[in-house]
Amino acid sequence: MSPQYPMRVPPVDLDALTGRQETVRVKMGPYGESGTSSMMRTFLHYPEFARSLGRIGTRVTLTSDLPPSLAALASARTAWLCGSEYLWAHIRAQHPEITSTDLDGMAKHVVEAIDELHETHNLSDEKWYRIGQLGPNAVMDLITTYGFFVSLAAAVSSMGVQLEEGLVGWDGPGAPERKLVASPRVLTKRVFEADYAHLGPRQVEQANRMGRRGKPSTSKLQKAMINYPEFLGALAPFGKRAIDDTCLPPRVWQLACMRTVWLCDSEYLWSQHRKACLKLGVTDDDLAGVAEGPDSPLLLDFDRVVVRTVDEMFFHNRISDENWHRFDEFGTEGVTDLILVYGLYVLQSCVARVFGTTLEEGSVGYLPELDRFREGVSRG
Repeated sequence: MSPQYPMRVPPVDLDALTGRQETVRVKMGPYGESGTSSMMRTFLHYPEFARSLGRIGTRVTLTSDLPPSLAALASARTAWLCGSEYLWAHIRAQHPEITSTDLDGMAKHVVEAIDELHETHNLSDEKWYRIGQLGPNAVMDLITTYGFFVSLAAAVSSMGVQLEEGLVGWDGPGAPERKLVASPRVLTKRVFEADYAHLGPRQVEQANRMGRRGKPSTSKLQKAMINYPEFLGALAPFGKRAIDDTCLPPRVWQLACMRTVWLCDSEYLWSQHRKACLKLGVTDDDLAGVAEGPDSPLLLDFDRVVVRTVDEMFFHNRISDENWHRFDEFGTEGVTDLILVYGLYVLQSCVARVFGTTLEEGSVGYLPELDRFREGVSRG
């Protein structure tokens, strides 16, 4: 089978690693050994990116509340929707039991829930209830699985990771037919903010690890997420690299975040980051350009590149040849840091919408003049 995408980044030679690459390789355990996948050896070109995936990957693949077969099914469905033949082939090889296209029971609910996250970045009441029956963290683990594999798909396809010999891609058994889901505009408030005067021991431990984001003065979303300390613990290194340790300049970072949350229709996150944007000198006219899209006359210079590249990941799951090296000027991991921002805010948009998190007091959501840009955003 010919490769889906040409190779852009070859796997590293494990005998010729830099010091930092070797340090990260060792931390990767079995995923850094000589027999590891082409994906992991390719990711080692970007050691900070590879390291940021460790804890969230462990949660998704090993410690999730989702039973292994259902976690694999959620992963495979996400890979299918994102058009990642590489990820699809690996998941199916590791979990041959998920071969049936005639799904019923909880397997059907899991697939339909992933479809809802992909199309609406939300879960219906039925899926919220059904998936929640699997465990106290099951819904968060489903969202984490979806966001993690969205990020992997964007990286694998953009890097052109090649399918290893012997693995079966799209020619193998298919997946359930994709059904488009309507995106709701009015969201149910499901998860309320935790009372910081009555946190449990695990919540207190996690809040202390979060620094300023774990204080009682933090945002509504953070206060709601503290109800799921295992989720926050798994997300921490991924988020730290994407937010605190990124090599992207603040304006580039914020515009990438804003285009992602606009595409995912998270008015809560848009309102939160709008305040940060205005402090940076990003105007509401600039943000109208972000909402309108990469062809907007309101976008200038590199702002247009940022918006277009996020769109490439959202709509096509792959950064184009034209834009692949445009982020090198910010550092050797500029492009992977962009992928992390995109993946993190797809995930957080799902969380905010599924929780039904309401705007902070005094915050401004979507300005009325942005309404005309909402049409045509759906992946369908």
